[in-house]
Amino acid sequence: MIPPEADLILDAWRLPRPRVLVRAEGGYQNATLFVSCAAGEFVLRVHTNVADPAHQRFEHELLRKLAAADLPFAVPRPLPSDDGDTLRVVGGRLAALFSRIPGDPLPKDGGPALRQAAVALARLDVALERLEGFVTRPPAFDGDLLHVHPLVDDLGEAVDASGVDAARRDDLHGALERTLELAAPLYASLPQQITHGDFAFGNTLVRYGEVTGLLDFEHSGIDVRAMDLAVALYRFPAHEDSLGQCELFGHAYSSVLALDPAEVIALPALLNVRAGVSLVHWVGRMRAGLANIDDVRPRAGRALFTAEWVAENGEELVRRGLGWIGERV
Repeated sequence: MIPPEADLILDAWRLPRPRVLVRAEGGYQNATLFVSCAAGEFVLRVHTNVADPAHQRFEHELLRKLAAADLPFAVPRPLPSDDGDTLRVVGGRLAALFSRIPGDPLPKDGGPALRQAAVALARLDVALERLEGFVTRPPAFDGDLLHVHPLVDDLGEAVDASGVDAARRDDLHGALERTLELAAPLYASLPQQITHGDFAFGNTLVRYGEVTGLLDFEHSGIDVRAMDLAVALYRFPAHEDSLGQCELFGHAYSSVLALDPAEVIALPALLNVRAGVSLVHWVGRMRAGLANIDDVRPRAGRALFTAEWVAENGEELVRRGLGWIGERV
């Protein structure tokens, strides 16, 4: 569905009419529209439920810095509106307009450009580590599942609300509690930097076998450095050759940015942190009236599946991962 305010919003950027608007797939938390007009091709993002745009201000500052980082691919470029600001509230909706980056998203299985995507993510992380001098304070993440959403302060109640089968609730609750216990020592011991925070196949644009763009920096902030690789690996346990896919991606990533051994050893736990954060975030959105049980239930299943996969494959993932960075095992 096209937000009814879309044309009014685009007027604030003085894009000429007529315009063709097409809603992009995905975009669970915001409306993302492809815009075509005589001035060119653009992407409009219309935010929902934003009381304080500080996070979006940081995102735009980050993107401006990355635009000067000489990366071999593009990142989104926020465009100034008619008052010079790259963020505008129009019709009660916070919005931003970007130039459209050419390319198509990776397919759901990653496709033949998976290695190139891993290399691009590593190059991005190298560039992110070098950024400094932010005017807007970066968001900071600590891995604590009780700090994810203000409406979730009890993991047992979150599990009960998640729609997971009653017979599996204790298993899921136990997995989340173990993840909560591990988060503090992990975050106290691992290197931290600004991370992308949301690598996904749909956020990676490719053309002719090369990565043309990495998208969706709205979850960027200070996190443990290894979380970006963990977020990427998080998509593979559901694949048929899960360890093989992790191997392919992790080896390519490490050819550019070799994590230290402690970070590699932490990857299984970080997979569980990622799964837990996703579930708690969506339970919170449901309680805020921004999602429903059909949004939450698959995240609960994914968290349980991830915990079981890590229990079965975590040691082997670490063994292979140490090989990516040249450690003898």
